[in-house]
Amino acid sequence: MVRTAGWRQWVVLLALSLAACSGSGSSGDSGVTDGEDGADVDPCTAALPQWQQIWSSQQEHSGLEGRTPEINVMDIWGAGPDDIYAVGFAGHILHYDGSSWTEMESGTEENLEGVWGYVLHDEQGVETRREIFAVGQEGTILRYDGTAWQPQRVINDPDAANPNPQPVTDNFHDVWGVPAAGADPQQQPTVIAVGGEGLIVRWEEALGEFREMRYREDYTYPCDGGSGGTCTRTSYLRFTPERLGGVFGTARDFFVAVGNNGTILEYDGNSWSRYSLPPELHDKHLNGVWGRGAFEIFAVGLEGLILRRNSGGNWERLDGLALAAGGYVDIDKIYLRGLWGFYQSKCGPVPDGGSDPQDTSWAVFVGWDSKLYLFHDRLVCPFGDLPVERLENVWGTAPRNEDERTLPDGGIVCDPVEVFISGVNGTILRLSNPQGQ
Repeated sequence: MVRTAGWRQWVVLLALSLAACSGSGSSGDSGVTDGEDGADVDPCTAALPQWQQIWSSQQEHSGLEGRTPEINVMDIWGAGPDDIYAVGFAGHILHYDGSSWTEMESGTEENLEGVWGYVLHDEQGVETRREIFAVGQEGTILRYDGTAWQPQRVINDPDAANPNPQPVTDNFHDVWGVPAAGADPQQQPTVIAVGGEGLIVRWEEALGEFREMRYREDYTYPCDGGSGGTCTRTSYLRFTPERLGGVFGTARDFFVAVGNNGTILEYDGNSWSRYSLPPELHDKHLNGVWGRGAFEIFAVGLEGLILRRNSGGNWERLDGLALAAGGYVDIDKIYLRGLWGFYQSKCGPVPDGGSDPQDTSWAVFVGWDSKLYLFHDRLVCPFGDLPVERLENVWGTAPRNEDERTLPDGGIVCDPVEVFISGVNGTILRLSNPQGQ
Protein backbone atom coordinates (compact mmCIF):
# COMPACT_ATOMS: atom_id res chain seq x y z
CA MET A 1 0.00 0.00 0.00
CA VAL A 2 1.42 3.35 -1.00
CA ARG A 3 1.07 5.86 1.80
CA THR A 4 1.80 9.54 1.49
CA ALA A 5 3.48 11.56 4.23
CA GLY A 6 0.16 13.28 4.89
CA TRP A 7 -1.49 9.91 5.48
CA ARG A 8 1.17 8.89 7.98
CA GLN A 9 0.68 12.14 9.84
CA TRP A 10 -3.08 11.58 10.01
CA VAL A 11 -2.56 8.00 11.20
CA VAL A 12 -0.85 9.25 14.34
CA LEU A 13 -4.04 11.11 15.20
CA LEU A 14 -6.49 8.43 14.14
CA ALA A 15 -5.34 5.39 16.10
CA LEU A 16 -8.16 3.09 15.05
CA SER A 17 -6.95 3.26 11.45
CA LEU A 18 -3.27 2.69 12.10
CA ALA A 19 -1.16 0.67 9.69
CA ALA A 20 -2.58 -2.48 8.13
CA CYS A 21 -1.05 -5.85 8.89
CA SER A 22 0.92 -5.87 5.65
CA GLY A 23 2.08 -3.31 3.17
CA SER A 24 2.21 -5.68 0.22
CA GLY A 25 -1.43 -6.61 -0.36
CA SER A 26 -1.33 -9.68 1.88
CA SER A 27 -4.30 -10.89 3.90
CA GLY A 28 -3.75 -8.10 6.42
CA ASP A 29 -3.92 -5.30 3.85
CA SER A 30 -6.86 -3.90 2.00
CA GLY A 31 -4.93 -4.57 -1.19
CA VAL A 32 -5.96 -1.21 -2.63
CA THR A 33 -3.30 1.19 -3.83
CA ASP A 34 -3.55 4.91 -4.33
CA GLY A 35 -4.93 4.88 -7.82
CA GLU A 36 -2.88 1.94 -9.09
CA ASP A 37 -5.73 -0.57 -9.30
CA GLY A 38 -8.41 -0.64 -11.97
CA ALA A 39 -10.20 2.67 -12.15
CA ASP A 40 -13.55 0.91 -12.59
CA VAL A 41 -13.36 -0.85 -9.19
CA ASP A 42 -13.94 1.23 -6.10
CA PRO A 43 -11.66 0.55 -3.09
CA CYS A 44 -14.39 -1.13 -1.04
CA THR A 45 -15.25 -3.58 -3.80
CA ALA A 46 -11.56 -4.43 -4.16
CA ALA A 47 -11.00 -4.79 -0.41
CA LEU A 48 -14.07 -6.87 0.50
CA PRO A 49 -12.80 -10.31 -0.70
CA GLN A 50 -9.63 -9.96 1.36
CA TRP A 51 -11.54 -8.66 4.36
CA GLN A 52 -13.79 -11.70 4.14
CA GLN A 53 -10.69 -13.90 4.32
CA ILE A 54 -9.67 -12.16 7.54
CA TRP A 55 -13.14 -12.08 9.10
CA SER A 56 -15.70 -14.87 9.19
CA SER A 57 -19.29 -14.37 10.30
CA GLN A 58 -21.99 -16.60 11.72
CA GLN A 59 -25.32 -16.24 13.46
CA GLU A 60 -25.35 -17.42 17.08
CA HIS A 61 -28.19 -19.49 18.53
CA SER A 62 -29.50 -17.18 21.27
CA GLY A 63 -32.66 -19.14 22.06
CA LEU A 64 -34.77 -16.03 21.49
CA GLU A 65 -35.28 -16.47 17.77
CA GLY A 66 -38.87 -16.67 16.58
CA ARG A 67 -40.43 -15.43 19.82
CA THR A 68 -43.79 -13.65 19.52
CA PRO A 69 -43.75 -10.79 20.12
CA GLU A 70 -40.19 -10.30 18.97
CA ILE A 71 -37.43 -10.18 21.57
CA ASN A 72 -34.95 -7.60 20.34
CA VAL A 73 -31.46 -7.94 21.81
CA MET A 74 -30.52 -4.32 22.43
CA ASP A 75 -27.05 -4.40 23.97
CA ILE A 76 -24.14 -6.72 24.68
CA TRP A 77 -21.08 -6.59 26.94
CA GLY A 78 -18.55 -9.10 28.19
CA ALA A 79 -15.75 -9.60 30.69
CA GLY A 80 -14.08 -12.03 28.28
CA PRO A 81 -14.77 -14.39 25.36
CA ASP A 82 -16.38 -16.93 27.72
CA ASP A 83 -18.26 -14.48 29.92
CA ILE A 84 -20.68 -12.30 27.91
CA TYR A 85 -24.04 -10.73 28.77
CA ALA A 86 -26.78 -9.58 26.37
CA VAL A 87 -30.01 -7.79 27.30
CA GLY A 88 -33.25 -7.21 25.43
CA PHE A 89 -37.00 -6.76 25.42
CA ALA A 90 -39.36 -8.19 28.03
CA GLY A 91 -36.60 -8.41 30.64
CA HIS A 92 -34.53 -11.00 28.81
CA ILE A 93 -30.89 -11.41 29.86
CA LEU A 94 -28.61 -13.94 28.19
CA HIS A 95 -25.20 -15.22 29.31
CA TYR A 96 -22.55 -16.83 27.10
CA ASP A 97 -20.02 -19.18 28.72
CA GLY A 98 -17.84 -19.74 25.67
CA SER A 99 -19.95 -22.52 24.19
CA SER A 100 -23.65 -21.62 24.46
CA TRP A 101 -26.12 -18.89 25.40
CA THR A 102 -28.43 -19.45 28.36
CA GLU A 103 -31.21 -17.29 29.74
CA MET A 104 -30.89 -15.74 33.20
CA GLU A 105 -33.70 -14.87 35.59
CA SER A 106 -33.93 -11.07 35.56
CA GLY A 107 -36.97 -10.56 37.77
CA THR A 108 -38.46 -7.97 35.39
CA GLU A 109 -40.51 -7.86 32.21
CA GLU A 110 -39.46 -4.33 31.29
CA ASN A 111 -37.52 -3.82 28.06
CA LEU A 112 -33.79 -3.68 28.79
CA GLU A 113 -31.57 -1.55 26.54
CA GLY A 114 -28.10 -1.29 28.08
CA VAL A 115 -25.59 -3.46 29.93
CA TRP A 116 -22.12 -2.91 31.39
CA GLY A 117 -20.05 -4.41 34.18
CA TYR A 118 -16.64 -5.45 35.45
CA VAL A 119 -15.01 -8.49 37.00
CA LEU A 120 -11.91 -8.36 39.23
CA HIS A 121 -9.38 -11.14 39.89
CA ASP A 122 -6.47 -11.47 42.29
CA GLU A 123 -2.91 -12.34 41.27
CA GLN A 124 -3.78 -16.05 41.27
CA GLY A 125 -6.69 -15.45 38.90
CA VAL A 126 -9.37 -16.01 41.53
CA GLU A 127 -12.44 -13.83 41.06
CA THR A 128 -12.78 -11.28 43.85
CA ARG A 129 -15.61 -9.06 42.68
CA ARG A 130 -18.31 -8.99 40.00
CA GLU A 131 -20.83 -6.25 39.28
CA ILE A 132 -22.99 -6.14 36.14
CA PHE A 133 -25.62 -3.45 35.54
CA ALA A 134 -28.57 -3.61 33.14
CA VAL A 135 -30.87 -0.65 32.44
CA GLY A 136 -34.19 -0.24 30.68
CA GLN A 137 -37.66 1.22 30.58
CA GLU A 138 -39.72 2.69 33.43
CA GLY A 139 -36.65 3.57 35.49
CA THR A 140 -35.43 -0.03 35.60
CA ILE A 141 -31.85 -0.68 36.73
CA LEU A 142 -30.71 -4.16 37.73
CA ARG A 143 -27.45 -5.14 39.43
CA TYR A 144 -25.86 -8.61 39.30
CA ASP A 145 -23.26 -9.61 41.92
CA GLY A 146 -22.53 -13.07 40.57
CA THR A 147 -25.50 -14.66 42.32
CA ALA A 148 -28.72 -12.92 41.22
CA TRP A 149 -30.06 -9.86 39.44
CA GLN A 150 -31.61 -7.38 41.87
CA PRO A 151 -33.60 -4.19 41.15
CA GLN A 152 -31.93 -0.99 42.32
CA ARG A 153 -33.44 2.09 43.89
CA VAL A 154 -33.28 5.07 41.51
CA ILE A 155 -34.28 8.49 42.86
CA ASN A 156 -34.75 11.76 41.03
CA ASP A 157 -33.57 14.36 43.55
CA PRO A 158 -29.83 15.03 44.08
CA ASP A 159 -30.57 17.19 47.14
CA ALA A 160 -29.65 15.10 50.17
CA ALA A 161 -31.74 17.44 52.32
CA ASN A 162 -34.95 16.34 50.62
CA PRO A 163 -36.61 13.82 52.95
CA ASN A 164 -38.94 12.49 50.25
CA PRO A 165 -37.20 11.95 46.88
CA GLN A 166 -39.30 10.27 44.19
CA PRO A 167 -38.39 7.19 42.13
CA VAL A 168 -37.29 7.72 38.53
CA THR A 169 -39.79 6.39 35.98
CA ASP A 170 -38.16 7.61 32.74
CA ASN A 171 -36.65 5.14 30.28
CA PHE A 172 -32.95 4.34 30.39
CA HIS A 173 -31.11 3.63 27.11
CA ASP A 174 -27.49 2.96 28.05
CA VAL A 175 -25.07 2.44 30.94
CA TRP A 176 -21.28 2.57 31.29
CA GLY A 177 -18.80 2.73 34.10
CA VAL A 178 -15.26 2.71 35.42
CA PRO A 179 -14.47 -0.33 37.60
CA ALA A 180 -13.63 -0.19 41.27
CA ALA A 181 -9.91 -0.36 41.93
CA GLY A 182 -10.10 -3.42 44.15
CA ALA A 183 -12.23 -5.96 45.94
CA ASP A 184 -12.79 -3.80 49.04
CA PRO A 185 -16.45 -2.64 49.03
CA GLN A 186 -15.20 0.79 50.07
CA GLN A 187 -13.64 1.10 46.61
CA GLN A 188 -16.62 2.08 44.52
CA PRO A 189 -17.04 1.95 40.74
CA THR A 190 -18.32 4.98 38.86
CA VAL A 191 -21.43 3.88 36.96
CA ILE A 192 -23.58 6.28 34.94
CA ALA A 193 -26.83 5.53 33.09
CA VAL A 194 -28.59 7.82 30.62
CA GLY A 195 -32.06 7.99 29.13
CA GLY A 196 -34.99 10.04 27.91
CA GLU A 197 -35.35 13.81 28.31
CA GLY A 198 -31.78 14.32 29.54
CA LEU A 199 -31.95 11.71 32.28
CA ILE A 200 -28.53 11.00 33.87
CA VAL A 201 -28.06 9.00 37.07
CA ARG A 202 -24.96 7.84 38.97
CA TRP A 203 -24.48 4.79 41.17
CA GLU A 204 -23.92 5.64 44.83
CA GLU A 205 -22.71 2.30 46.13
CA ALA A 206 -22.31 3.49 49.72
CA LEU A 207 -26.03 4.34 49.70
CA GLY A 208 -27.06 1.35 47.59
CA GLU A 209 -28.93 3.48 45.06
CA PHE A 210 -28.70 5.51 41.86
CA ARG A 211 -29.23 9.26 42.13
CA GLU A 212 -30.03 11.66 39.36
CA MET A 213 -27.31 14.10 38.31
CA ARG A 214 -28.57 17.68 37.92
CA TYR A 215 -27.16 21.16 38.28
CA ARG A 216 -28.24 23.63 40.92
CA GLU A 217 -29.79 26.94 39.97
CA ASP A 218 -30.66 29.58 42.56
CA TYR A 219 -33.35 32.13 41.67
CA THR A 220 -33.53 35.31 43.75
CA TYR A 221 -36.80 37.29 44.00
CA PRO A 222 -38.39 39.89 46.30
CA CYS A 223 -39.86 38.35 49.39
CA ASP A 224 -43.58 38.61 50.07
CA GLY A 225 -44.81 41.12 52.60
CA GLY A 226 -43.08 44.22 51.27
CA SER A 227 -40.18 43.90 53.67
CA GLY A 228 -37.76 44.81 50.91
CA GLY A 229 -35.74 41.68 51.45
CA THR A 230 -34.90 39.01 48.88
CA CYS A 231 -35.68 35.33 48.93
CA THR A 232 -33.99 32.49 47.09
CA ARG A 233 -35.57 29.50 45.38
CA THR A 234 -33.31 26.57 44.54
CA SER A 235 -34.03 24.27 41.59
CA TYR A 236 -32.15 21.21 40.35
CA LEU A 237 -32.30 21.02 36.57
CA ARG A 238 -31.26 18.46 33.97
CA PHE A 239 -28.28 19.32 31.80
CA THR A 240 -30.29 18.90 28.59
CA PRO A 241 -33.90 18.23 27.60
CA GLU A 242 -32.82 15.86 24.80
CA ARG A 243 -33.06 12.08 24.78
CA LEU A 244 -29.66 10.56 25.56
CA GLY A 245 -28.93 7.29 23.78
CA GLY A 246 -25.34 6.46 24.70
CA VAL A 247 -22.71 6.96 27.41
CA PHE A 248 -19.02 6.08 27.69
CA GLY A 249 -16.30 6.86 30.22
CA THR A 250 -12.60 6.32 30.78
CA ALA A 251 -12.09 7.72 34.29
CA ARG A 252 -14.10 8.83 37.29
CA ASP A 253 -13.79 12.39 36.05
CA PHE A 254 -14.34 11.84 32.34
CA PHE A 255 -17.54 10.60 30.69
CA VAL A 256 -19.28 11.44 27.42
CA ALA A 257 -23.04 11.17 26.77
CA VAL A 258 -24.64 11.58 23.32
CA GLY A 259 -28.22 12.07 22.21
CA ASN A 260 -30.77 13.69 19.95
CA ASN A 261 -30.27 16.91 17.98
CA GLY A 262 -26.50 16.77 18.02
CA THR A 263 -26.25 16.54 21.80
CA ILE A 264 -22.80 15.75 23.21
CA LEU A 265 -22.32 16.20 26.96
CA GLU A 266 -18.92 15.84 28.65
CA TYR A 267 -18.43 15.20 32.37
CA ASP A 268 -15.35 16.46 34.25
CA GLY A 269 -16.07 14.90 37.62
CA ASN A 270 -18.14 17.84 38.84
CA SER A 271 -20.59 18.85 36.12
CA TRP A 272 -21.73 18.12 32.57
CA SER A 273 -21.17 20.66 29.78
CA ARG A 274 -22.45 20.59 26.20
CA TYR A 275 -20.02 20.49 23.28
CA SER A 276 -21.09 22.84 20.48
CA LEU A 277 -21.26 21.05 17.14
CA PRO A 278 -21.58 22.94 13.82
CA PRO A 279 -25.15 24.08 13.02
CA GLU A 280 -25.55 21.53 10.22
CA LEU A 281 -25.33 18.73 12.83
CA HIS A 282 -27.85 20.17 15.28
CA ASP A 283 -30.68 18.02 13.89
CA LYS A 284 -28.68 14.76 13.85
CA HIS A 285 -29.60 12.21 16.50
CA LEU A 286 -26.62 10.43 18.08
CA ASN A 287 -27.06 7.04 19.70
CA GLY A 288 -23.76 5.19 20.25
CA VAL A 289 -20.48 6.32 21.77
CA TRP A 290 -17.29 4.34 22.47
CA GLY A 291 -13.51 4.74 22.46
CA ARG A 292 -10.21 3.10 23.30
CA GLY A 293 -9.40 5.94 25.68
CA ALA A 294 -9.93 9.64 26.28
CA PHE A 295 -7.52 10.35 23.40
CA GLU A 296 -9.96 8.97 20.82
CA ILE A 297 -13.73 8.52 21.06
CA PHE A 298 -16.30 7.88 18.34
CA ALA A 299 -20.03 8.71 18.26
CA VAL A 300 -22.54 7.44 15.68
CA GLY A 301 -26.09 8.31 14.70
CA LEU A 302 -28.55 9.20 11.96
CA GLU A 303 -27.73 9.27 8.24
CA GLY A 304 -24.54 7.26 8.69
CA LEU A 305 -22.97 9.98 10.81
CA ILE A 306 -19.68 9.10 12.53
CA LEU A 307 -17.93 11.68 14.70
CA ARG A 308 -14.48 11.39 16.24
CA ARG A 309 -13.17 13.19 19.33
CA ASN A 310 -9.40 13.66 19.21
CA SER A 311 -6.91 14.07 22.05
CA GLY A 312 -7.45 17.83 21.92
CA GLY A 313 -11.13 17.42 22.77
CA ASN A 314 -12.45 18.40 19.33
CA TRP A 315 -15.22 16.46 17.57
CA GLU A 316 -14.95 16.09 13.77
CA ARG A 317 -16.71 14.07 11.08
CA LEU A 318 -14.85 10.85 10.32
CA ASP A 319 -15.78 10.89 6.63
CA GLY A 320 -14.18 14.30 6.23
CA LEU A 321 -11.00 13.18 7.99
CA ALA A 322 -10.73 10.01 5.91
CA LEU A 323 -11.37 11.69 2.58
CA ALA A 324 -8.92 14.48 3.37
CA ALA A 325 -6.27 11.81 3.98
CA GLY A 326 -6.92 10.12 0.64
CA GLY A 327 -9.18 7.42 2.05
CA TYR A 328 -12.55 6.14 0.89
CA VAL A 329 -15.91 6.05 2.69
CA ASP A 330 -18.97 4.09 1.57
CA ILE A 331 -21.77 4.48 4.14
CA ASP A 332 -25.49 4.62 3.39
CA LYS A 333 -27.60 7.22 5.17
CA ILE A 334 -28.85 4.77 7.78
CA TYR A 335 -29.21 5.00 11.55
CA LEU A 336 -25.92 3.79 13.02
CA ARG A 337 -26.58 2.46 16.51
CA GLY A 338 -23.31 1.17 17.98
CA LEU A 339 -19.58 0.69 17.46
CA TRP A 340 -16.49 -1.08 18.77
CA GLY A 341 -12.88 -1.37 17.68
CA PHE A 342 -9.42 -2.64 18.54
CA TYR A 343 -5.74 -1.95 17.94
CA GLN A 344 -3.07 -4.66 18.10
CA SER A 345 0.59 -3.63 18.00
CA LYS A 346 3.39 -5.62 16.37
CA CYS A 347 1.15 -8.46 15.34
CA GLY A 348 3.27 -10.80 13.27
CA PRO A 349 5.73 -13.72 13.16
CA VAL A 350 8.57 -14.39 15.60
CA PRO A 351 11.86 -12.59 14.77
CA ASP A 352 13.12 -15.41 12.52
CA GLY A 353 9.88 -15.53 10.57
CA GLY A 354 11.26 -13.47 7.72
CA SER A 355 9.13 -10.34 8.08
CA ASP A 356 8.68 -7.49 10.51
CA PRO A 357 5.65 -7.51 12.80
CA GLN A 358 3.00 -4.97 11.86
CA ASP A 359 0.37 -2.98 13.72
CA THR A 360 -3.26 -3.56 12.88
CA SER A 361 -6.59 -2.00 13.80
CA TRP A 362 -10.26 -2.26 12.92
CA ALA A 363 -13.47 -0.57 13.93
CA VAL A 364 -16.98 -2.04 13.55
CA PHE A 365 -20.07 0.15 13.07
CA VAL A 366 -23.55 -1.41 13.17
CA GLY A 367 -27.01 -0.09 12.39
CA TRP A 368 -30.34 -0.56 10.74
CA ASP A 369 -31.18 -1.75 7.20
CA SER A 370 -28.99 -4.86 7.59
CA LYS A 371 -25.82 -2.78 7.61
CA LEU A 372 -22.47 -3.52 9.22
CA TYR A 373 -19.42 -1.43 8.31
CA LEU A 374 -15.73 -2.05 8.89
CA PHE A 375 -13.14 0.69 9.18
CA HIS A 376 -9.59 -0.35 8.30
CA ASP A 377 -6.59 1.22 6.57
CA ARG A 378 -8.35 4.43 5.47
CA LEU A 379 -11.44 2.57 4.22
CA VAL A 380 -14.94 2.55 5.70
CA CYS A 381 -16.85 -0.15 3.82
CA PRO A 382 -19.96 -2.34 4.11
CA PHE A 383 -19.22 -5.95 5.05
CA GLY A 384 -21.35 -8.13 2.80
CA ASP A 385 -25.02 -9.09 3.07
CA LEU A 386 -26.49 -9.78 6.50
CA PRO A 387 -29.63 -11.76 7.40
CA VAL A 388 -30.74 -9.20 10.01
CA GLU A 389 -32.79 -6.10 9.32
CA ARG A 390 -31.65 -4.11 12.34
CA LEU A 391 -28.47 -4.31 14.38
CA GLU A 392 -28.41 -2.51 17.71
CA ASN A 393 -25.02 -2.77 19.40
CA VAL A 394 -21.62 -4.46 19.40
CA TRP A 395 -18.89 -5.64 21.77
CA GLY A 396 -15.62 -7.47 21.15
CA THR A 397 -12.70 -9.19 22.87
CA ALA A 398 -9.78 -6.77 22.81
CA PRO A 399 -6.24 -8.15 22.38
CA ARG A 400 -3.88 -8.10 25.34
CA ASN A 401 -1.26 -5.37 25.44
CA GLU A 402 2.09 -5.88 23.74
CA ASP A 403 3.97 -6.84 26.92
CA GLU A 404 1.50 -9.61 27.70
CA ARG A 405 1.81 -11.00 24.17
CA THR A 406 5.63 -10.99 24.02
CA LEU A 407 7.34 -14.40 24.18
CA PRO A 408 10.70 -15.14 25.90
CA ASP A 409 12.40 -15.41 22.48
CA GLY A 410 11.19 -11.92 21.52
CA GLY A 411 8.34 -13.05 19.29
CA ILE A 412 4.96 -11.42 19.72
CA VAL A 413 1.78 -13.48 19.81
CA CYS A 414 -1.20 -12.20 17.84
CA ASP A 415 -4.38 -12.55 19.88
CA PRO A 416 -7.56 -13.63 18.10
CA VAL A 417 -10.48 -11.19 18.15
CA GLU A 418 -14.16 -12.10 18.48
CA VAL A 419 -16.92 -9.54 17.92
CA PHE A 420 -20.52 -10.06 19.05
CA ILE A 421 -23.37 -7.98 17.60
CA SER A 422 -26.93 -7.77 18.94
CA GLY A 423 -30.05 -7.12 16.91
CA VAL A 424 -33.78 -7.63 16.46
CA ASN A 425 -35.71 -10.85 16.95
CA GLY A 426 -33.18 -12.55 19.19
CA THR A 427 -30.27 -11.93 16.87
CA ILE A 428 -26.66 -12.28 17.95
CA LEU A 429 -24.07 -12.25 15.16
CA ARG A 430 -20.45 -13.24 15.62
CA LEU A 431 -17.45 -11.98 13.65
CA SER A 432 -14.21 -13.90 14.11
CA ASN A 433 -10.69 -12.73 13.31
CA PRO A 434 -8.71 -15.82 14.42
CA GLN A 435 -5.29 -14.30 13.76
CA GLY A 436 -6.08 -10.80 15.01
CA GLN A 437 -4.79 -9.39 11.75
